[in-house]
Amino acid sequence: MAHQAVTAFVRSLDQFDRSKTRTEVFRIFCEMAFCALAKRASPFADQRDRLEAQYMECVRMFPNKDDVRRMPEMMAIAIQTIAAGGVDFFGQAAAEIGALDARLGQFFTPYEVSRMMAEMSLGDVSAQIEEQGFITISEPAAGAGGMVLAVADVIEKQGFDPARHIWVEAVELSRATFHMAYVQIAARGVAGRVINGNSLSLETYDQAFTPAAPAFHAMNGHPFAKQQEAARQAARAEKAAQARRRELLRSPAPAAARAVWQ
Repeated sequence: MAHQAVTAFVRSLDQFDRSKTRTEVFRIFCEMAFCALAKRASPFADQRDRLEAQYMECVRMFPNKDDVRRMPEMMAIAIQTIAAGGVDFFGQAAAEIGALDARLGQFFTPYEVSRMMAEMSLGDVSAQIEEQGFITISEPAAGAGGMVLAVADVIEKQGFDPARHIWVEAVELSRATFHMAYVQIAARGVAGRVINGNSLSLETYDQAFTPAAPAFHAMNGHPFAKQQEAARQAARAEKAAQARRRELLRSPAPAAARAVWQ
């Protein structure tokens, strides 16, 4: 059974200009919501300008400006419901109106299933959070962000704030569902980065930090500082080893011995 707020949101889609299908209106709405939230969160002036232009391009898709004026009310329904937790709002709405593309492997996973998977995967995270202050989550096929929402709910139930104690790196290949994932993860108050890209080829087409990211950085620093330091130490060790090998090759040792190092 659909969430009451999702039902009200879907009903609002029917009030738009009939020149567009509900799926088209829904996708444009998600793109506009993405632009609005990502622009406010972006630390980069060029990205903010690009998002503003992208938003206005979406606005021009509606000749009847009454349609544009309906957007804030729909945004309020979505944001308030997502922020409260316990629902994959856009995933459920997309399934309700048939906006998912099975040819791309897009299927709606009920929130209850995502929640069960999150509880089984995470277990008790209190020891890890108490040790380093947070946990990191990698979601290589984010879809509309349903699994990330479930993780946030599980962490919150254990007494931790998703904005301060989780850093998420979520990747989604489809541009439309990338917008959905960003809005949901941002609205849920989770810190992290949402990427429109290919997890297999490692291509990145677009990306945006969530509004909670600056507060997370201020409290915890870079989420991958330890890994970066380990990589720097490994690079220094390799550089030192190469220097030792070069010194041995320059030494007066027998040619046969030098050949071993070549």
